[in-house]
Amino acid sequence: MITKELLDKYYSQTFDTERFKANDPCGAVYQLMEHTDRQLDIEIGALLVAMISWGSRKVICPTAVRMLRDEMQWHPADFILSGKYENCYKNAKNDCVYRTLNVPTFKQVCRSIHEALRGHETMEELFEGLPTKEVVECLCQWLAPARVGTMDKSACKRVCMFVRWMTRTSEPDLGIWKSRPQHDLYAVMDTHVLQLTQSILKNKRPTWKACEELTEIFKLWDAEDPLKYDIALMTMADHPIS
Repeated sequence: MITKELLDKYYSQTFDTERFKANDPCGAVYQLMEHTDRQLDIEIGALLVAMISWGSRKVICPTAVRMLRDEMQWHPADFILSGKYENCYKNAKNDCVYRTLNVPTFKQVCRSIHEALRGHETMEELFEGLPTKEVVECLCQWLAPARVGTMDKSACKRVCMFVRWMTRTSEPDLGIWKSRPQHDLYAVMDTHVLQLTQSILKNKRPTWKACEELTEIFKLWDAEDPLKYDIALMTMADHPIS
């Protein structure tokens, strides 16, 4: 059974930052940051990496790096704002970017992001003052062609993960959104997390209600940094209890 004490132990004793980054999609964003310190580069790059973060991490991570390096030349902001996405993935096999995400759909997403960012220097500025729930809802709309989920049908896992990357101040997260409080984040709910937390949840399906329920439990356990328990659960998934 999942308990606060058990997850505290995983977070403090088992979690290894460098190993985590080496095997998690966020590692691709850290590679991006070796080539640019422009905030909008990092925000756009991270959002698109999060968008393709479903399936095997062994496939996600190299796919994300190829996207950032080969298609965007490590400058996602220029890729979006200058419209270079219209000529991307020319050599994509079967018009595929990743799994069921094809090139036309990827371009639709890029156009959506381009339009949303008009007149704004950063995503942080665009979302300033909005509750995190509204930020998640907005990002789901941007990424709608890629079917990342909506609050009425899913837990919006990939978008919640992106917002955690941007906001939470402890590694493996980036903490570049200084104006947003990390205690207002939402749990990153996927099927693996749901399986691990069945014993403490009333909602047994990966829905937004389950996400909110788990988030409230995390907040009771740590009001300042509730999403450290996301990291603990992911560590537990990789290193199950014997």
